[in-house]
Amino acid sequence: MLRVKHGDIFNYATLQKIEDMTRDVDILPGVNHNEVFSLASYRVSFAKAMPGAIITTNFMYPHIPRSQQELDDFKENVNTHREIVGGSITYDNKGALITANFNEGNLDYKLLFEDIQGIVHKYSDANTEIYVAGQPVISGWGYYYLPRIRAIFVTSIALMLIILYLSLGQRSSWWAPIVTGSCSAIWGLGFVSLMGYDFDPVMLVIPFILTARDLSHGIQWQGRYYNELDRLDDKLLACVTTTDVMLPPGLLSIIADIAGIIFISLGGIPVLKEIGFGGAVWLAGSLTMVFVFQPIFMSYLPTPRVRKRRWWPKRETAHDGIWSSLIDGLVRVPVTPGVIRTALLMGGAGFIIWGMVSGQRAHIGYETPGTPLYKPDSKVNQDLAEIAKFSPTDEGWIVLSTPDYPDLQSGISPNVLRMTDDLRVYLLNSGDVTAVVSFASVAIGPLDAIFHNGFPKFLSMPSSDTPSHYVKNMTTGVELGGNLWYLFLAGTAPGEMENFYARSPHVTSSCIHVLLPDHTYSTLNKVRADIKAFVAERVSADPELNKVHFRYLGGLAGLFLGANDVLKDLDLLNITFVLLVIFLCCTVAFRSPVAGALFIVSCIMANFGAFVYMNARNIGLTIDTIPVISLGIGLGVDYGIYTVARIRDEVSLGASIEDAITTTLRTTGAAVFSTFAVMVGGILPWAFSPLLFHNEMSVLLIFLMGTNMIAGVMILPAYIAWRQPKFITRYRPPVMAQTLAAD
Repeated sequence: MLRVKHGDIFNYATLQKIEDMTRDVDILPGVNHNEVFSLASYRVSFAKAMPGAIITTNFMYPHIPRSQQELDDFKENVNTHREIVGGSITYDNKGALITANFNEGNLDYKLLFEDIQGIVHKYSDANTEIYVAGQPVISGWGYYYLPRIRAIFVTSIALMLIILYLSLGQRSSWWAPIVTGSCSAIWGLGFVSLMGYDFDPVMLVIPFILTARDLSHGIQWQGRYYNELDRLDDKLLACVTTTDVMLPPGLLSIIADIAGIIFISLGGIPVLKEIGFGGAVWLAGSLTMVFVFQPIFMSYLPTPRVRKRRWWPKRETAHDGIWSSLIDGLVRVPVTPGVIRTALLMGGAGFIIWGMVSGQRAHIGYETPGTPLYKPDSKVNQDLAEIAKFSPTDEGWIVLSTPDYPDLQSGISPNVLRMTDDLRVYLLNSGDVTAVVSFASVAIGPLDAIFHNGFPKFLSMPSSDTPSHYVKNMTTGVELGGNLWYLFLAGTAPGEMENFYARSPHVTSSCIHVLLPDHTYSTLNKVRADIKAFVAERVSADPELNKVHFRYLGGLAGLFLGANDVLKDLDLLNITFVLLVIFLCCTVAFRSPVAGALFIVSCIMANFGAFVYMNARNIGLTIDTIPVISLGIGLGVDYGIYTVARIRDEVSLGASIEDAITTTLRTTGAAVFSTFAVMVGGILPWAFSPLLFHNEMSVLLIFLMGTNMIAGVMILPAYIAWRQPKFITRYRPPVMAQTLAAD
């Protein structure tokens, strides 16, 4: 949209810009030359009926007005035929719109965006502002921000490596998890490439999270390997022992990871299917890389010994004593009865209730106009908002299935055309629709008026026919509709008629375009409800329309609405299946349904916090957000699985419940915290991304990782110390069990 600050567009300089911009748009890569529309387009014209002919005249083609008289005539033609140029000029005459459609097959969004921005910079000046909207532009901004996203990506990797070194750097082989995590990423990238999936720069955070998750499994294995190495002082035996004790919880954790993302592929949405399958293979790579390759890899490396960091000399300070006391206090919290442990358990129960209430209030779909991928004050959203003031930015379709011409209920029969026009008036009166474009409003009414010298009373549909008057009224009824359809068809470009009727010599399917100001959840639902009410009141009650069938809502707006419908059920389905998989696997692994139920409660406690966060920031469930939420469900439960498995192992070695928990928190708990720190370090830079999606989802993931760590490292051990469940106590050695029974 070109918009002038002073005056209107009816001046030579502005009209010349419109003409030049139209030509520049027409040579953009991938543009459909027959679908470039503006005041200067050869496709935008008006017609007049003359004796023996219909004269079609372009508004401003092949050149702009060259004299004041031509300028005055042009302005008069625009005002006279306002319904024709409604999509090319704003109502206040201060703006002009240029619209174009593209052939998506081989479209290079990056190159297209650069060329569009070139047009914007070329024609902007002190009195002219240019705004750009559309799906190619939204995708193009992702490529514009790609250098900054790459910088964030590199920063994230650097932070992960630094935190990993601080966690494991006292050993010479601290970098081993990097190798296994990278190999898992190669497996994932290979599968994604093999299947022909593409990475949208906006969604780059998801593969990064998957790689961080693969790396975290390697950190868990490496931490346990160091513990076993210190205990056994034998490299090969430590590799074997570590694999023996880590494979069961590791396998369980990876299954939970995969379950967290695979079920989103069941919704039938292609992009979610790609993310689900690609993510599942990506995460499954950890099973072979961490629990098969990493032990073999470590067996060939020299025995890792503790080494001193020359740049970080060890000094005894007062802070060391405070830090040690703090760790001792945290470790003792789960095993110490009293107010703190009770408050911890009650707080977890309260958080479950809060999360479930928030889940019931979760929003579906987009809540704000424009695109939620970028910040509200971003250029793309500012442009979308400005254009939406004057022109619709979203479109939905209603498809009518009718008998073929010349049936009285065909798509060009008077009854159907009149009903179509009534639908247009009905939707416009609802207040949620900007415009309704149909063959009746674009062709039948205007063409009928042309044949009557433009008299306004003939800007209407042909008169209705009944079977008894069919022959008598043939010319004014069905046949008139057919003749006007043919005249319109003769003046269209190849493929243009498909905007209104399917590609066929028959008129059995027609399309009505519903133009909307936005694609928010409330707007789309209101429009669908209005269409449903119209069908019930006007169509279903009319026996002369009993062969007409409505299908709605299609188009881009229909895709958003369809996604909303799918996501509403998919989210519940996904959570149900993930929790079911976790319950079954944990029940089998720990041989107790109580253990399965405990992990379910822990999972709900930690991950339903996502709904708390999303409600607080007014974020809805969309195609963009549901993969991240699903990842959070599976990824966080790992902390609890590794912790409980280590408590069970310590009890089987003869430790009491209290000692097993404190030992676990000092060893596996430290590894869990290292994993948490590495993942948070990798995710935190994304909070500073120029993309709102990255910002919101990174904070959400950090929140989920934090709640999962608290649940897995503090609340689960506190419950085990309090209740001493049988799936833990039954692993006590016989002698210890007899002693406790005697006591």
